[in-house]
Amino acid sequence: MNPLLAEFIVNTVAGIVGVFVGVWLALITERHREERRETQRKEERAAQFGRARHTVLGSVVKNTSEATRLRNRIDERKSFEIINTDLEVAVWNAVQSEFMEACHDIDERVRFAQFFDGVRGLQAYFEFHRDLQLSIAGAVDDDDPELAIILKDADQRLRDLSDEQRLNGVLLVTDFGEPVHKRLLGL
Repeated sequence: MNPLLAEFIVNTVAGIVGVFVGVWLALITERHREERRETQRKEERAAQFGRARHTVLGSVVKNTSEATRLRNRIDERKSFEIINTDLEVAVWNAVQSEFMEACHDIDERVRFAQFFDGVRGLQAYFEFHRDLQLSIAGAVDDDDPELAIILKDADQRLRDLSDEQRLNGVLLVTDFGEPVHKRLLGL
C-alpha cells in the first residue's frame, strides 16, 4: 500500500472520529448545562412560590384576625354604632396568578381561592349590613319591632359569616402556615 494513501486514510479516519467524539462531548456538555439551568429555574420558581405563599398567608392571618374582631365588635356595639372593617383581598389579587402557576397542590389552590372568595363575600355582606344599619338607624330608635328583627337577623348572619371566615383562616394557617403565622393567630 502506498504510504501517502495510508497516511490519507489514517488522517481521514482520525478526523472523522475526532468530529464524532467532539460532537458527542459537546452534546453531553450542553445536556449537563441545560440540566443545571432547569434545576436553577425550578429552585427560582420554588423560592418565588415560597415568597408568594408567605405573603398570601400574611393576608390570611390579617383577614382571619379582622373577622374575629368584626365578630366580637358586633356583640359589643350599641344599635346605633357603625362598625368599620379592614378586610382586604389586594394581596391575593396581586399574587394570585403567580401562586396558582407555582402551586402544584390542587387542594391548596382551591382552599386559598375559596378563602379569598369568602373574604369578598364577607366584605360585600358587611357593606350591605352597614347600609342597612344606616338606612334604618332612626326607625330602630323609634322602637319599630319589625326593623329591630331585621337588624338582629342581619347581625346574626354577619356573625355567622365572620365565624366561618375565621375558621377557614385558622384551618389554612394550621395546614399551610409557617410558625410565624401560627404565632400571630395564637396557634
